Amino acid sequence: MSGDVGVDTEQSSTDDAVGSYIYGIIPAGTRIPEGLTPIPGGDDEGGLGLVTVGELAAVVSDVVTTRALGTRKDLMAHETVLNAIAQDSPVLPMRFGAVVTDDDAVADELLTPHQDYFVRALGQMDGLTEFSLRGEYDQTAVLTRIVEDNPEIQQLRERIAGVDEDASYYDRIKLGEAISHSVDRLRQADADATLDALERYAVATVVKEPGGENGAVHVAFLVRRDHRTDFERAVDDLGDAWSGRVDLRLIGPTAAFDFLPEYDPPEEGQG
Repeated sequence: MSGDVGVDTEQSSTDDAVGSYIYGIIPAGTRIPEGLTPIPGGDDEGGLGLVTVGELAAVVSDVVTTRALGTRKDLMAHETVLNAIAQDSPVLPMRFGAVVTDDDAVADELLTPHQDYFVRALGQMDGLTEFSLRGEYDQTAVLTRIVEDNPEIQQLRERIAGVDEDASYYDRIKLGEAISHSVDRLRQADADATLDALERYAVATVVKEPGGENGAVHVAFLVRRDHRTDFERAVDDLGDAWSGRVDLRLIGPTAAFDFLPEYDPPEEGQG
């Protein structure tokens, strides 16, 4: 499982000012939640629409093809639409920026040739949703723990205390490296502890780089909707256990951006 749907739907060259932006693929007959705002730049009176072929529907909206996509507002609109649909229905997210010439191209270039894959993938994702757990360290608490647990770091801190920066230059480098290595080991231990506590409630997991100086953990979980309550309770328990050291934030449910079945393109002459 991986990434957004990898079908090639990059912006098609067109003389028309307006093309069809594709958010994702859903089962035909799925209701789009009301009140969603599409990516700006299309028909001011238009909104989200559906292009339906057989058992599938693509969520689309008009977009001006001469405007480069990529603003934060564009990205947020793309994710908001998909996440709203994912509350109650399986959805296969398209890569951000997928634009074709018109709705006929959505049907002919996307839905029809890839019908089998999309139907199979939607079936595999039925009843599942993604959560993302992020954690940030309390810098003071973590540094205190690292110093207490590491005699070498204690000695280096004592050695440079009150010493001129130039005179203690190499010891300061050693101290920085020792602290960095200790934080890396702590991150790995906390990632393992996160999986130990929560993996049992998930169908699949993806461990990501936490990012940022204070990043502690970043793990994506694919969770059955009927296991959501147990999963969220376990997250609360982990947050209580780490209170004062790690600030946990649970994001979701969202579209399953990190857990889509691998795309298997049809052989030439098939599909």
